[in-house]
Amino acid sequence: MDLTAAQTLVYLYSNIDVFMAVFVRVMGFFIILPVTTGQNLPVPVRIMLSLGVALLAFISGAVELPPYDFSVAGFVVFLLTEFLVGFIIGLVVSVIFSIFHFVGQLVDFQIGFGMVNVMDPFGMQQAPVTGNLYFLIASVFFVTSGAIHMVIRALFDSFSIIGLGRGQVLGNADLAGRFINMMVDYFYLGLRMALPVVGTILTIDIVLGILVKAVPNMNVFVVGLPIKVLAGLVVIYFIMPFLITAFGMVMEDIVMNIVEMLWRMAPGEAQVQ
Repeated sequence: MDLTAAQTLVYLYSNIDVFMAVFVRVMGFFIILPVTTGQNLPVPVRIMLSLGVALLAFISGAVELPPYDFSVAGFVVFLLTEFLVGFIIGLVVSVIFSIFHFVGQLVDFQIGFGMVNVMDPFGMQQAPVTGNLYFLIASVFFVTSGAIHMVIRALFDSFSIIGLGRGQVLGNADLAGRFINMMVDYFYLGLRMALPVVGTILTIDIVLGILVKAVPNMNVFVVGLPIKVLAGLVVIYFIMPFLITAFGMVMEDIVMNIVEMLWRMAPGEAQVQ
């Protein structure tokens, strides 16, 4: 749709309810997207970003307002549905990113960093040291690899897959089942990513246990803690290339998972097509 500035304002004014629905869906997406949450990105900036993306989607001509209950309650329910659709799209990305904190928690507990947490700059909460490192690396990959552009493109495509007001969110067993399967898959991936460090520290614990039996007077805590920290850091250093490869694979899976979620929220006739 090729519109001038004046025509865009007139079109926006005459279809303000459509724009509000688009904006609410986009806002639900950005409110939970990992790289736009927290206090690093002020709320006014997030609102302006959502308004800009919503305006681009609005003037694209790919969205239209379906019939709905013309009342305050009906319009509120309509906007709530749109918010949930955008929120679930962002939630998919957030859940995938949270796996890096989970991996870091397992690693930190094993190497002795579990007593020390750092401030997560995105979530503004305490996070494990190694988990924060993994999370920041994944965030850099998310931005530099172009995955964030593909995710926003999937958000735009959601208006074609799921028309405004047509998202099937509440009571959708298929959507819930796919979401649970996704969480299980990434939980399994997190265990695999943490296994080298966990296995190494477990081996060290077994060796230290044998040494304690052989030398009862040895202070295993004083001896074992620096060994665990050093061994854990060395293992992380050597497996980092493989972790980066895993990060790349995760970034590729994000869009695929979002598209699958979209089709499960789509109305029945869209799923048949």
